[in-house]
Amino acid sequence: MSRAVEELESEFARWLGVAGAVATGLGRSAAWLALEAAGVRGGEVLVPDFICAQILEAVRRAGARPVFYRVGRDLTVDLATLEGSLTPETRAAIIAHYFGRALPGIAQLAAICRARGVHLVEDCALALGASAAGRKAGTLGDTAIFSFTKSDWCYGGGMVASNRPDLLTELRAVRERNLRVMRAHLLRYGLLRRADFAANRLAHSHIAEHAGRWLERLTGTEGNFYDAGRFDAALPAFAARRARRLLATLPAATAHRQQILRQLTAGLEDAPGTLLRPQADPGDAASFLLVVCQSGRAEQWVEQAAHDGVTLRRCWPAYQDLAPGQQSSDVRWLADHLLLLELHPDLTDDEATRVARVLRVLSMGQS
Repeated sequence: MSRAVEELESEFARWLGVAGAVATGLGRSAAWLALEAAGVRGGEVLVPDFICAQILEAVRRAGARPVFYRVGRDLTVDLATLEGSLTPETRAAIIAHYFGRALPGIAQLAAICRARGVHLVEDCALALGASAAGRKAGTLGDTAIFSFTKSDWCYGGGMVASNRPDLLTELRAVRERNLRVMRAHLLRYGLLRRADFAANRLAHSHIAEHAGRWLERLTGTEGNFYDAGRFDAALPAFAARRARRLLATLPAATAHRQQILRQLTAGLEDAPGTLLRPQADPGDAASFLLVVCQSGRAEQWVEQAAHDGVTLRRCWPAYQDLAPGQQSSDVRWLADHLLLLELHPDLTDDEATRVARVLRVLSMGQS
C-alpha cells in the first residue's frame, strides 16, 4: 500500500478510536473484505431486509448465504426479531446504520451477537460521523465498514475498522491477496460522484445534472453509476489523499449539516408527515433528510422537485431487484414512500428555505 493509504488508515483509526483500519477502493469491497476475514464461507449471514443489493452480493462472494431479518418502516430493528433469526449456521450478522443516524438499540443488538458468538459487522456506509450515547457508529461490532462517497464525494474509498488485532491481520492479508488498484476506474467513479454531489446545491443542480449525464456517456457508465463499482478494488494514493481531506473537514461539515437539518425540520413543521424522522438526534451525522411522499407519487415528486432545483432521490428498493424473502410489507412501503435529500454541507440558509418551500408545496398536493 502507498504511504497516502497508510496515513489515511492511521488517521481514520485515531478518529474513530479503534485499534486499526484497512482501506479498500469502494464500500462494497470493504463489505466483502470484512466478511471474508470473518470466515463466513459455508454458513449464513444475517442481513437486514432493507439493504442494498451490493451487500447481498458481498455476502455471496464471501461464500455465505444471506438470511433476512425485518427492519421496520421507521428504520428500527426489534431485538427479539434479530435474536430469533440466529441459528447454529449463523456466522455473522450485519447491522446497518441508516441515513446518518446510529441504529437505535445498537448496543443491545451488539450484546446479543456477542452472547451468541456471532461476528457483528456494523454497516456505517451511510453514517460516517454518526454517534449514539457518546459512542461513534462503528465501535461496537467486531468489524465496521465505511464509505467515503456517501457523505461527500471521493474517488471511491471504503474502510474496514476493528479493535481486534487478529482480524486486522487477516483483513490486510485478504486485501493483499485479492484487491488490486484500479486508478482509471476509480477516477471515473469519482468524477461522476462529484457531479452527482454537486447536484445537491440548488444553484448547481441543473448544470451538475447535465455534466453528470455527459460524463456517463463519455465513460460508458450510463444508468446508475453506483452499480458499476468493483468488489476487488484497492484504494489508489490519489483517492486516499482526497479521503484524508474529507476526514479532516468532517467535523465542521457535520456541524453545518446539523444546522441545515434543524432549519429544514423547523421549516416543515406546518407540513406534518412529510419527514420520516422529524425529531432531532444530537448524534445525527445529518447526511440526509428523509422525505415521505404520497403513495404512487414518488416519481412525480422527484420530477417536480428537480424542476425547482431540488434533487430528491429514490432509495434502493425502488430501483434494485429484491431477493426472495426481502419483500416485506415495510420494505415495500419504504420503496414506495421514502425519498432522500442528500444534505450538501455548503447549502446556504436561502437554499434551505427554498428546499423547505418546495417540499411543503409537494406535501400539500400542489405539484
